[in-house]
This record gives sequence, structure tokens and C-alpha cells, in this order.
Amino acid sequence: MASTGDDDARRGRRVEAAFRVRYRSVDDLIVALTHDLSRGGLFMRTERYLPINAIVRVHLELPDGGGEMPVICRVAFVRADAEAAASGKPAGMGVEFLDLGPERLARLERFVAEHAMGAGGAAPRRALDVLVADDDETVRGPVVRALRERGDKVREVTDGLAALAGCLKQAPDVVLSDVQMPRMDGWQLVRMLRARPSLARVPIVLFTTLTDDDSRLQGYRLGVDDFVGKPVREDELLLRVDRVVARTQHDPVRERRSLRGDLEHVTLASVLSFLALEQKTGVLLVAGPASARVHLRGGHPVRVELDDTPVAGIADPALHALLGWTRGQFEFATQDVACPDDLGTTVNALLLEHARRSDERSR
Repeated sequence: MASTGDDDARRGRRVEAAFRVRYRSVDDLIVALTHDLSRGGLFMRTERYLPINAIVRVHLELPDGGGEMPVICRVAFVRADAEAAASGKPAGMGVEFLDLGPERLARLERFVAEHAMGAGGAAPRRALDVLVADDDETVRGPVVRALRERGDKVREVTDGLAALAGCLKQAPDVVLSDVQMPRMDGWQLVRMLRARPSLARVPIVLFTTLTDDDSRLQGYRLGVDDFVGKPVREDELLLRVDRVVARTQHDPVRERRSLRGDLEHVTLASVLSFLALEQKTGVLLVAGPASARVHLRGGHPVRVELDDTPVAGIADPALHALLGWTRGQFEFATQDVACPDDLGTTVNALLLEHARRSDERSR
């Protein structure tokens, strides 16, 4: 039903409908958190459809009496009955979260951590071997303490050269490093680690104040797995460490991926511009409110698929909704692309058209 409230008034948004998503078990929540919630959205099976970009409130009802979490969302795509029947997929709507920030996401992950044992007797969390490199004690000290307090083994060094030596002596589960350090900076350390087969798969998280897309894209290109902004928030750091370690352990084809990262750090437009400039051929996978694949040949976009369904062309609203995603992960895999050119355009022309449409909507 339509609803309004104080929170919505503060945001200046008119909520057009409210929905409830109930997770019946902790295991159900774990699957949803991994595949949907942490990527910035979810798919709701419903016979009640709203227009693209409609604002809705979704109440996430946690299992085991965990209460509920209301989240303001935007409708990103609709799969009505006819399309659902043709594709064999359920009917419903995909929504993008507008206010499920890191703190609220951390609350969900803490809830899972606290209840997972009772749900199925899961094995205790394995202590990690973490190497922390930072010459600033005010940054390094709290990070080291937070990791040790939860049982991780931590080795701390004050420059990149000592970090490289520590990794060569014994490969850690993850490296946390500053960018600006004496003797060898963070960028050089990343290059050195990625150049050695025995260390090429070690996850790397950089502490940084970098905010521009070009710098972060350069980091992803070199092989950085994630960034944590300064000042470092300990709860966010621990979650990101666990996430990159788990992602690496379940990624047997990591070496094929020449670029991967998070849309919280760089825009999809910047990623596509970089791939066009480099004249890359391969597939860019984007996991956000839905699953998207952008096929590029020589830097030109030739096909875009959303949930395995090709977009109709450069004017397709679903394509421009994709370009507006601000949450989710991306990874580019170099491979042959033999599909026909469905779009007949360039990345620059596509982004200009998206900018024009965005300007029209804002007016």
C-alpha cells in the first residue's frame, strides 16, 4: 500500500508502495546477503508492478525474532507475467536500495555471524594471517588491535619493502597496506606481489584518501582487491577483509580477470571509458540490483544483457538504468567476443546519451 512518513519526508521522496520480504531462516538470509543485499538490491516475487524508478519501502523481516529493517528502494526493472512466462523466470520487480549504507549492512552481517552457529552448526571462523603495512601508528595501531581482538594473527611493518619481505617469507591470507610509505609505496608493493606467481592471488586492501575514479581504477587494474578510506572504521575494515578473502578463495579463475572492483569506489561510466580507451575485448560482469553483462570488442560495446536478456538497443531504458547503478561489484574478463553488434555505438556515444537523459530527468 502507498505510505508516507517522517523518514520519507526528510529524504524528500514520495514512497509509492510498501512491501515485506520475510527470511524464514538464517540460511535464507545468508544466501540473500551474499547474492543480493550486499550488492545493493533484491528481486521480489510479486504480482503488483510499479513503474521503473518508482520509490518503495521494503521491510526486511529477519529470522529468529531478529526484528525488521525498513529500506527505501527504487524500482530498477520489472518482469511482468508475459516476460516471465517467455523466459521461464519468476514474475516480479528488481529494486535498488537507496539507504542501506555500510552501517546497516554491517548490522545484517553481525546478525548472521551471531546466529549462524545455531542455524546449522557451521564451523567456527578460521583465524586469518594478516600482514599490515603502514608507517603511521595512529592508523596501523587500531587496525592491528581490532584484528587481534577477534583472533587473527597479525604481522605489522612500516614500509612496503618490509611488507614484500614478509610476504615472501610466508604468504599471508590478506595484505592491508597504506599507499604513501617509505622505501616502497603501496603501488609498488601491489606490482611486486602481483608479479610473483606464489603471491599473485593474495588479496590486497589499500588504506587510502583517494577519491577520484582514475586513481582507484588504476589500483583495480594493478590488482588491488578493495579500498578502505581514511580514517579507518574498524567494523567496515573487518567486513571488507573477510569479504575479499572469501571472494578470492571461491574464485578459481582470478588470473583471467584484468579488472575488478566495487561501484561504491568508481562509476560504471569510468570503468567503460577505461575499457574503451584500452580497446579491450571481453565481458564486463556487473552484479548489482540485477546481473548484467557488457560484451566489448576492441573497446566498443556490442551487446548488453540484464539477467541474461539482451537490451533492445541504445534507447532501452533498462540500459540507462544499468548505467546509473551506484552499488555492486564489477569484474572484466578478457575473452573472445563473437556475438553480433546489437548496439552499433561507441562507449562515448552511449555515455553522452545517458548524460542527456539524466539531464532531462533532473529538469
